[in-house]
Amino acid sequence: MRYDVLIIGGGAAGLAAAVSAKKENSEIKIGIIEKNDRVAKKIHATGNGRCNYTNTDIKSDYFYGEQSFITKVLDKFGSGEAIAFFEELGIMHRVEDGRVYPLSNQASAVADSLRLYLAENGVDFITNTPVTDIVRTENGFSVGTLTSDRVIVATGGKASPSLGSDGSGYKLLQKFGHALSSVKPALVSLKTNTDIIKGLKGVKVFARVSLVNKGRVVASDRGEVLFTDYGLSGIPVMQISRFAQKGMTIKVDMLPDLKKSDVLGEVYNRVYSMPLREGGELFSGMVNKKLAVPMLKWAGVEKTSVKAKDFTEPNIRLCADFLKELELTVTGDNGFNNAQVSSGGIELDNFNPHTMESCLCKGLYAAGEILNVDAVCGGYNLHWAWATGVIAGKNAAI
Repeated sequence: MRYDVLIIGGGAAGLAAAVSAKKENSEIKIGIIEKNDRVAKKIHATGNGRCNYTNTDIKSDYFYGEQSFITKVLDKFGSGEAIAFFEELGIMHRVEDGRVYPLSNQASAVADSLRLYLAENGVDFITNTPVTDIVRTENGFSVGTLTSDRVIVATGGKASPSLGSDGSGYKLLQKFGHALSSVKPALVSLKTNTDIIKGLKGVKVFARVSLVNKGRVVASDRGEVLFTDYGLSGIPVMQISRFAQKGMTIKVDMLPDLKKSDVLGEVYNRVYSMPLREGGELFSGMVNKKLAVPMLKWAGVEKTSVKAKDFTEPNIRLCADFLKELELTVTGDNGFNNAQVSSGGIELDNFNPHTMESCLCKGLYAAGEILNVDAVCGGYNLHWAWATGVIAGKNAAI
């Protein structure tokens, strides 16, 4: 079977590329090759099933990678273009703190809008078909038993391999001379020493987390932090995870809107104004009650039944330290299986940002997470997939 355009990967970037190509030239024959039994599996899982598909504030500052390249891509396809792209496919939207969701709050709606448009416009879905090689021929490309004039590689990175992104696509582009940077999980929960936070599994706190290396703050973010049996999770933790390395320190400030002196003053006030209250109840109304056990242990108070009047000066100061400057050591991360995205990938230097075509092989394009670009939470990573996919599809169809 011969196609005008073959797209390898039926995820966000690949599907966007197919839609864009069909809109550019309705006469061309397009095939999407997908290793899974169906396309768009990863889209269904995004945004906790709601699919935060773009953001109203799209700019290169929120992306990691070669900034001039990223800027050129975003100049061609910003948030307005993303919203319009999906509106044309039937997706009404709502905005929540800048994050754009389908009005139905269903990730399946986004996936279905892409799939249905392509099916209705004669695009072939070639599922259960892993691709191990792309061969350059005199007349274009050969992919297994299929041939094509042009090929778009949109196989994703290494995050969530159970959904199809296992990194197998990198070698398809490396074969043509494209370099691969080191790849690691990003937007992932972090493992830490757990002796200090034992018993806090499931507790959520609004906190600032700061990643510290040799006394220098490497990254910092604030929001809802989740204590787990292996360490820390939550969006702020995932935001700083791409910079985390084993042995670094995470400082957790559980009262980020208060100065250390104010927290210390509040602890003093509670101790002296409620002298008969037991330590386990003393901080109720100030922080989550479950924090009392590890905090008092940290502060050297033997039992939660110890009354406030029996707290020593060091006990008081250490309670404040726990709430403002809890320090945990990074022991690892939760791996690609639990990462939302991967950091690293195929380098950008031999691609044209205006077309997403390879500068090393005419007719070969790449889009999405396979490239060495990742971003913070908030719809930015999906936006990169749509943007690069749309640009690649449009130009491959010309």
